[in-house]
Amino acid sequence: MHNRIKRLEELVGSSITLISKLEEENSALKQKVDLLSADRQKILKNSAGVRELAEFKSKVRKKLARISARIEKAITLQDTLFPEEPDA
Repeated sequence: MHNRIKRLEELVGSSITLISKLEEENSALKQKVDLLSADRQKILKNSAGVRELAEFKSKVRKKLARISARIEKAITLQDTLFPEEPDA
C-alpha cells in the first residue's frame, strides 16, 4: 500500500512539473502570436491594397463633391429660370 501511495505521489509530482512546463511554453507561444499579429497588422496597413483603396475613396469623394456642386448650381439656375408663382 505504501508503494502505491508513493508511486501516486511521484505521478502527481511529475504531472505538476509537466503542467508548469506547458504553461511556460503556452505563455511563450502567446507572446509570439501577439507579436506576429502586430506585425501582420503593420503589413496590412502598409500594403499596396490599402493605399489603392484609400486613393479610390479619395477619388470617389472628389467626384461626389463635384457632382454635388453641379446639382446645387442646377438648382440655383432652375430657381432663377422658373421662379415659383405665388398662388392667387
